[in-house]
Amino acid sequence: MAIDQIWKQQLTLVTYGNEYLTQDLSFNRWLQHSIFNQHQFAFRDLITQQLLAQHFQIWLEGLKKHGVQRLSLHHSTLLVDEQNPNSNIELLPFEYFIVSHEAQKKHAWIIGKELPAWYTADNDYEAPDGQQSLLRHETLWRYELNSKLAKRVQADLEQPNWDDIDVFMHHELFDTRFAQGLVPPAQLGQPYYGLSSTTDTGTGHKLALLPTNYTADFAHDMLYRLDALEALIQNKIQHPDDESGEALTPDQQLDLRHFAQKLDDLKAKFIVKVANHYQTARLSPKVSADPFAGMSTETRIPTSSKPKKPQDSSKSNSGNVLTLIIITVMICLIGYYFGL
Repeated sequence: MAIDQIWKQQLTLVTYGNEYLTQDLSFNRWLQHSIFNQHQFAFRDLITQQLLAQHFQIWLEGLKKHGVQRLSLHHSTLLVDEQNPNSNIELLPFEYFIVSHEAQKKHAWIIGKELPAWYTADNDYEAPDGQQSLLRHETLWRYELNSKLAKRVQADLEQPNWDDIDVFMHHELFDTRFAQGLVPPAQLGQPYYGLSSTTDTGTGHKLALLPTNYTADFAHDMLYRLDALEALIQNKIQHPDDESGEALTPDQQLDLRHFAQKLDDLKAKFIVKVANHYQTARLSPKVSADPFAGMSTETRIPTSSKPKKPQDSSKSNSGNVLTLIIITVMICLIGYYFGL
């Protein structure tokens, strides 16, 4: 099952929220980020159910006043063993939750909803069409993490090796037979905006999900590649035919679904790394091997030159004496001729 697209808003709250908390990034630059179009967030305490903030601007301003130093994003599996302390709130099984870090404690912010006491049906109540909101409403509930959970969260903050991640993603996903037919996305080299036909309403500021004052080309490109691969796999699942038009066998279709689950899992892990380390999400520069390595010209003899034969010293000396005698005779003759 594909990851719920709410991760894009959570990712943006973490990345731009961190820039506000640590770099005093002005809300004027991102308050109307287009990724938040058609979304409305509220922030409440899970124990008291008190409304803490009715908008993410108020939430971030409140976090800063309370000494929050950073935000981070984590996979919800970290909370699998935890008990919900408030039976009036249903914590929804979305892929991620946000953590705010203070000096001595950490709080999780988990998406959930209040349960009505007088409505007991399993499905949510649907109001008549004219009374339904076009906005997606989500409430993030604050829950203080114990020391065990705080250690699990801290593990996600260790700096990743992006080169190793790139090699692993290609080996596990892009270089497999399931990725055959994948066309490189046209957006490679561009910031990742994460917009779809439902979120791109033409209002607000079209900004990347990661602040672009950092060189995070690897993160942007990989997110585009993962989206493209996800679309390809979903199309193969919906149309289970091979290249010749024959239907895939049941085992082949099962393998395809297992690969889709692996894709979701690795994409979820990659998003966590990007959210918490977007400032460094780039690959090491590739340096070509020196084509002249190992070649030395100090003792090399040109092929067009012939080695000189060593001269005989005795012959050389006799030749010098003969030349000196001839020169002496010539000088005497010249002197005699000029009357010297």
